[in-house]
Amino acid sequence: MSKSQSRALLVAVSNELAEIRERLEDLADLTSGLMADCPAERHAETMCSIQDFDLLIQRLDGLSGLAAALGAGAPMATALHALTLSDLYDRLSGDTGIRPSMSAPSGELTLFD
Repeated sequence: MSKSQSRALLVAVSNELAEIRERLEDLADLTSGLMADCPAERHAETMCSIQDFDLLIQRLDGLSGLAAALGAGAPMATALHALTLSDLYDRLSGDTGIRPSMSAPSGELTLFD
C-alpha cells in the first residue's frame, strides 16, 4: 500500500469514526430524554449509562482526530496530541499505567476518576 493510499485510508477511518460518534450521541440524547420516565430506583444506573455514552463519544472524537491527523501526514507524536482523553493517549502511546474501565452502576455519580 502506498503512502497516499495509507493516508486516504486513515482519512476514511476518521470519517467513519465521526459518523459513529454522531449516531452514538443520538443514542445518548435518547437515553437522557428517557431519564425523565425512569423509575427513581434506576436513576443511578441510568446516569452511569449516560456517563458511559459520554466517555465513548470522547474516545471516538480522539480516535477520529488521530486518524485525521495521521491521514494529513502529521508525525505520530503530533497526531497523538489530537486525542481528547489523556488515558486514551496513554493507551495508544504504550503507557502501561492504570486503565480506566466503563462505569459500574454503584449508585454514586462519578464525574471524573
